[in-house]
Amino acid sequence: MAQTLATAPGHAAPHRDRVGAAAALFSVFCGPFAWALQLNVNYALASHACFPHAEARSSVLPGWHGFIWGLATVNVIALALSLAAALLSWRSWKATREEHPGGADALLEAGEGRTRFLAACGMMNAIGFAAAILFTLIAVLTVPPCMD
Repeated sequence: MAQTLATAPGHAAPHRDRVGAAAALFSVFCGPFAWALQLNVNYALASHACFPHAEARSSVLPGWHGFIWGLATVNVIALALSLAAALLSWRSWKATREEHPGGADALLEAGEGRTRFLAACGMMNAIGFAAAILFTLIAVLTVPPCMD
């Protein structure tokens, strides 16, 4: 019986065919990307509404009174992206659970299971950045804009 690269003994990622490269990259990088996008868009919107010129305003620019909902929408979209990355990472983790015999400790000590390692990194990234995005969303909804 011919062996493929995925079933060859001793390969660092024997189950790499179960998780595509795009899925692995999305799960690892989507959480940080969503957070960075949320941070930059919120900063641009809030700074223009409260600090359009040389001095800060004590109130929002005329016509910008609903910008809080724009900030909240950006946060909700970023949170959804980060949670989607966490879900995809979890599915990748489950798909590669038999990549190396033993538990997670044995997998990490052996240095094998690249696909499973990327799934674990993706879960940690996505959940951590989702928490950061959630805290920002709470701040957007509770802290008054344009404080002196």
